Amino acid sequence: MITRIMNASKLPPICGLLTLVCCSTSSHAELTLAQIFTNHAVIQANKPIKVWGTSDKKKQITLNLGGATKTVAVDASGHWLADFDPIAASYTPFDLRVTDGTTTITKKNLVAGEVWLATGQSNMQWMLSQSAGGEEAIKESNDPNLRLLLYSGKLHPGGNKYSRDFLINLNKDNYYRSSRWQTCTAGSASSFSAVAYYFAKKLRQKLNVPVGIIALPVGGSPIEAHLPEDAFTSDQKLKPLLKNWWKNPAYPQWCRQRAAYNLTHWLSNPEKGKDPPHPFAPTFLWRAGIEPLLDFPIAGIIWYQGESNATIDGNTGKALPKEINHRKLTALVNAYRRHWNNDSLPFYHVQLPGLNRPWALFREMQHDVTQELTNVGMAVAIDVGHPTNVHPSHKKPVGDRLSRLALNHIYGKNIPCHGPLPEQLSVQKTGITIKFSHADGLTTSDNTPPRAFELAGGDGIFHPATAEIINDTIFLTNNKITHPNSVRYAWSNYPDVNLVNSSGLPAHPFRRKIK
Repeated sequence: MITRIMNASKLPPICGLLTLVCCSTSSHAELTLAQIFTNHAVIQANKPIKVWGTSDKKKQITLNLGGATKTVAVDASGHWLADFDPIAASYTPFDLRVTDGTTTITKKNLVAGEVWLATGQSNMQWMLSQSAGGEEAIKESNDPNLRLLLYSGKLHPGGNKYSRDFLINLNKDNYYRSSRWQTCTAGSASSFSAVAYYFAKKLRQKLNVPVGIIALPVGGSPIEAHLPEDAFTSDQKLKPLLKNWWKNPAYPQWCRQRAAYNLTHWLSNPEKGKDPPHPFAPTFLWRAGIEPLLDFPIAGIIWYQGESNATIDGNTGKALPKEINHRKLTALVNAYRRHWNNDSLPFYHVQLPGLNRPWALFREMQHDVTQELTNVGMAVAIDVGHPTNVHPSHKKPVGDRLSRLALNHIYGKNIPCHGPLPEQLSVQKTGITIKFSHADGLTTSDNTPPRAFELAGGDGIFHPATAEIINDTIFLTNNKITHPNSVRYAWSNYPDVNLVNSSGLPAHPFRRKIK
C-alpha cells in the first residue's frame, strides 16, 4: 500500500474552476478545492470519500458533504484533507460546502454512483460526433444522471510548431485545460469520447444508478507517457527510457519524430536544465492527469492504446518484440492498482483492430496480459477496423464490448462478454478440431463458412484452411497439409473475419502449436 503526502503537485490547475479563488504558488491564503469537485460531480458510491484542497495554514476547514460534517486542520504546507464515510448510489442530489471562516465554496448537484476513467490515445479520444451513428446517438444522449468530465490538453501533438514562450510556460500542472463535470446533453456528448460515452451509456441502462465517466486520452501518446516514474525506476529494462526521451532511439520512433516537430523552436534554443515539455514525454500524462485524481475513488479504468507502440516506427514498419510492450502494459495495470491502493482495480482494454499494419504480435501480447493478470478484460475489435484508417469509425461496438466486461465481471449481470476462445485442439485422421469456450451458438456473422483460419505443416508455411462449424467446435482441413503442426486465426494485419457466437461477439485472434 502507498501513503501519499499532499503537496502542491496534487492540485494542478484549479485556476478558473473556482469563481471565488485564485491560485498562488507562494501562499495558500486563499481557500481552494481540488479540481475534480465541481458542480454535477459524480462521487463513487460505497467507497470512502476524500475531499482536499488548500488554505491558510493557520485555519480550520469545515466541510459539509450531503449533510455529513467534518472539520479538519490545514497542515504546515497549507493543505487540508477530509475523510467521509461511503455514500450509497442514489439519484438524490446533494451539495458540497467548504469554508475556512473567510471564504466559502459550494458545489451543487452532486450524486453518488459509478465512476470510471477512460484514457489512452486517439481512438479513445475520438469524438462521438466523428463516429458512425454519432449524429443519432447525440440526439438521444440527454441524461441528467450520466455525467461527463473531459480533460483537454493545451498542446495537441498534431502538425504545429509551438512557440518557445508557450513551451517554457507549459508543465504538468497546467497541461490540461480547466474542466468541469457536465450532465450529458447533446452539447456535452458531441465532443466527448465515443467509446467512453457508449461504455457509460450501457452502464446507465443496465445498473439504473448515476454514472460518471472521466476522459483524458491524448492522441498519439505512447504508453510511456501514461506510466508513473516508479514504473520505470523499478524495472531495469524500462528505466533507460526516462533519459533524453526526445532523442533516445529506444523510445517510440513516431512519438519522438512528432514531438521533435512540435518542439522545433525549443530544441533550437533549449531551456537550460529542463527537459522539453510534451505529452509524449515519459510520465508526463500520468503526472498531469492521473496523479491529481489518486485520492478520488473510481470503479475502474477503460483503456484504448497501442497504435504508437506496436511497431518500430508507429506506422507500417516492423512489429516490435512482444516482451517490451508486455512489460509496459503490465506495469501500467500494476501502477494504477498500486497508486489507487486497490490490488483488484478493474482494467478493461481494447485489442487493436484490423488495419494494414503488422499488429498481430501486439494483439497477442494484449491477450497474454489479459490472461495473466486478474480483473483484466479485453474487448476484441478485430472485426470493426478499417484497412487504411487508423481511426475506424465504428466506436459503438467497442464501447458496448467494454461495458459487457464490466457488467458481467464487476456488477454481476448475466451478460455474455467474451467472444469464442480456443480451448482444446485435437488431431483427427482428416483434419484438426478446435473446441471453443464462450461458443454458445457458434456461427458466422454473414452465414458463410468461417474464414481466416490457416494451417501449417513442418515447413512452417501457413495455408488457408477450410473450416466447418460443428456445435462448439471448428473442424479444419487442407488437402496439401497431411501433418499439420500449427494453426492460427485472424493472424494478419487486416484479416477478413466472420466467426462469432450467438451474442455477435467476435472470436479472438490466436495462434497455437498442435501437440
